[in-house]
Amino acid sequence: MITEHHIKVERTARYCILAPAEKPKAILFAIHGYRQLAPFFIKQFQILANQGVLVIAPEGLHRFYVEGCSGRVGASWMTKEDRESDIEDYVAYLNTLYTSLLSEIENIPVHLLGFSQGGPTACRWLAGSAIPFQSLILYATVFPNDFDFTVNRERLNQLSVQIAFGDKDMFASEETISEKMEWLTSKGISPCLQIFEGGHEIKYEVLQRVWREVIGL
Repeated sequence: MITEHHIKVERTARYCILAPAEKPKAILFAIHGYRQLAPFFIKQFQILANQGVLVIAPEGLHRFYVEGCSGRVGASWMTKEDRESDIEDYVAYLNTLYTSLLSEIENIPVHLLGFSQGGPTACRWLAGSAIPFQSLILYATVFPNDFDFTVNRERLNQLSVQIAFGDKDMFASEETISEKMEWLTSKGISPCLQIFEGGHEIKYEVLQRVWREVIGL
């Protein structure tokens, strides 16, 4: 007879930091998407670092070869297999990362961005922590279906919630985006939606525009 069990083990997690030239005015935790790696993902945020934002990009704990058994490597946050354990692990990991950096980032506004698969990860982290995030940016992604809006509605309404989608995103048609926004409205959440020309990608000008909305410019 086969029985399934779990055991907690110690892991070494990787994260990257992109620092501005001077003392940071804000902190942005940027959560990457499926098949991405932190050292490459974080480069896309140089435009914000140029404006005084310290960008921190944690990397998912699951690495794999993107094609076949060799070549380019990617990382992910979870799969459908044993998903609850993976979610619990990455929320604990991200909370530990924040705590380890706290002495360096205290008294600086903290923001949270999730791209693609990183969106649900960011949402679950927000729900599983007491970190005083100032904003939640969901780029080419939305809240996961298992997000508890009843418990987190008040907190979300105190944040700047931004959503950005490309008009040619292969994973989100215009109809899908409309349905998701209606779903959020039904949950009592009214995010700022920005549709841009492009696909499932991070674009400098969109980041700039979303960031201006976050900081109220």
